[in-house]
Amino acid sequence: PRRLEAEVVRDALFYVAGTLDLTPGGPELDCFKATNTPRRSVYFRHAYEKQMKFLELFDGASVNECYRRSESVVPLQALALANSDTSVEQSRLLAKHLNELAAKDTAPDQAFVKLAFQQILNREPTEAELRECQAFLTAESLLLQTPDKLEPFTGGPKPTVPPSTDPQQRARENLTHVLYNHNDFVTIR
Repeated sequence: PRRLEAEVVRDALFYVAGTLDLTPGGPELDCFKATNTPRRSVYFRHAYEKQMKFLELFDGASVNECYRRSESVVPLQALALANSDTSVEQSRLLAKHLNELAAKDTAPDQAFVKLAFQQILNREPTEAELRECQAFLTAESLLLQTPDKLEPFTGGPKPTVPPSTDPQQRARENLTHVLYNHNDFVTIR
């Protein structure tokens, strides 16, 4: 097993949510607009002074070493996936799509969990994972039903995709975000 290359990790966030722009060709893109642009990472400028921070964190090709790649596992990588506005926004978009599919099922929470695992991790959940995720959805929904008891997070950039006002959907958004941070999402086996 090994971790995906930096560009593939970034592109996968968009691809899994169905928003990656697969249009071939075109001019190079400004690396400072990378979080909002769903274009493939290969189209961003890649020079010493113009490097996308997200790609640097995931060991993008080093322009100082003939584009050689190192491979590391550091806490900042997990923090980048957990706190990235791109990760949050794409998980919300994916949750909305999966919710529409799961609503047709007789057991929508179970269907949602299975769809999320298939879409994000490309595998079925184990029985233990299924139970744990369903318990998470239930607990999170109950918690989000009383927002006045929660402390809002005010730091960081404002995401362009706002969270759902429906507690059950918001719980599903949080679950997809958690799965984006799963080791299997960034690992090739």
